[in-house]
Amino acid sequence: MTLHLACKGGYPGGMTNFRGPAIAALVSLSACSVQERNFAGAGGSGGGDGAGTTEPSSASAGTSASTGTSASAGTSASAGTSAMTGTSTTTGCTQVEDCFNGGDDDCDDAVDCADSDCAEGAVCLTAPTNFELGVVVDATEPCPDGFTAKETLLFRGLSGSGCEGCGCTPNPTDCAADLYLYADESQCEADEAGTRGTLAKRVGFTCDSKPINNGFVDWGGVRAGLFDVIQSCTATGTAIPAPATWKESRKLCHATAGAGCRAGEACVPRQASPATQCALVSGSATCSGYARRESDWFRGYNDTRTCSSCSCTASGGDCNYVRVELGNDYSCFDHAQISQGGRYCGYAYSPPAHLVGTPTSSTCTARTNLSGSLDPTGQSTLCCVE
Repeated sequence: MTLHLACKGGYPGGMTNFRGPAIAALVSLSACSVQERNFAGAGGSGGGDGAGTTEPSSASAGTSASTGTSASAGTSASAGTSAMTGTSTTTGCTQVEDCFNGGDDDCDDAVDCADSDCAEGAVCLTAPTNFELGVVVDATEPCPDGFTAKETLLFRGLSGSGCEGCGCTPNPTDCAADLYLYADESQCEADEAGTRGTLAKRVGFTCDSKPINNGFVDWGGVRAGLFDVIQSCTATGTAIPAPATWKESRKLCHATAGAGCRAGEACVPRQASPATQCALVSGSATCSGYARRESDWFRGYNDTRTCSSCSCTASGGDCNYVRVELGNDYSCFDHAQISQGGRYCGYAYSPPAHLVGTPTSSTCTARTNLSGSLDPTGQSTLCCVE
C-alpha cells in the first residue's frame, strides 16, 4: 500500500512514502493534500487494477483522515475523513423489494416471499415439478398484474354431434287406386269384406276417357282398393359436420414466480379470491397440497368427422280427402263417387274413372350419415387453492 503526499515546502521529516501491510497511525499534515489513493485488494471494486483511484481532492475542513481506506464509490467523506473498513457504502441496494425476481433487492438478507415487505402482496404456493402456477379467469378477461407471463386457454364439455347443411323440398303428394269389377250386382253387394272382384285398372288424377270395363259388356259394379300415397322430397344443400363447441372455457394466466419459499413452493402474487389461484399440469394428476382437483380440462380437439350426401324422407302425406269419380259413356264425370276401400254396385255404360280431391301434403326429413369422431386433446389438471 503506497501513499503519496504533496506538502508545502517539501516532505516533513524527510518521510516520502510508507510501505507495509497496513498503516497503524494517523498522520495530521495541515499543509499537505492527497494526490493519489490506491488500496490494492480493498473492497473488491477498489483493487490493484486502478478501478478505485480518485482524482486529487482535499478535505472540506482542510484535513484528511489518513486511515488507508475510502468509500468504494471513490469519493472522500464530506468532513475530509474516510472510514478504514474496506466496505462499499454504495452496493446497488434499493429501498423497495421486488417480490418476484428471486433477488434480495433491499439487501436485508430476505428474498421475495421471505421478506416482510412482501407479506401482503405475495404468497407461497405448492409448485410440484412440471406444474405451472397462475390464476384462472374467464377466457375473455385480461390477465391481472403479476400474471402476464403467458396465457393458456382451457376447455371442457366438448360437443358437436351430427351434420348440418341439408335441406329438403316436398313434392306434391300423389294418389293412385286399383279398381276391381264385379261380374254382376249380386256379387258386388255380397262382398262385405271388400276382397272380391277382378282387377280392371289403376287410376290417378288424370282421366283418359278409356272405360274401366275394358271389354266387359255386362258388369255389376266396381270396388276401389285402399289408395296408395305417393310422396317424395327433393334434397338440397351440402352436409357438413356440426360445429364443435365447448360448454365452458377458461384461461390460466401464468405467474412470474419468485423465491423465498420452502422447497417445492414458489412465490406468486396473492389474489383476493384464493379460489382463482391454481396450478396447471398436463394429463391427469394428483393435487397434493391443493383443496380442489379438476382433471376434465382440455386444450383443443381433433376432428375427423365427415358427412355423406344429403337425402330426404317424406312422411305425413295422405289421400283421405280423395275419391274415385266414376263416369259414363266415355265421359269422366258425374256418375258416382267411391271412397277408398268402398264399392259402387250398379251399371254404367263404358265408364271412365279418375281421382278427384286434394291430398294432404307431405313433410320432409333430411338424412345424412356421419362418420369419424370428435375427440378432445391436451388433457390437463387444474389444482386450485379452494
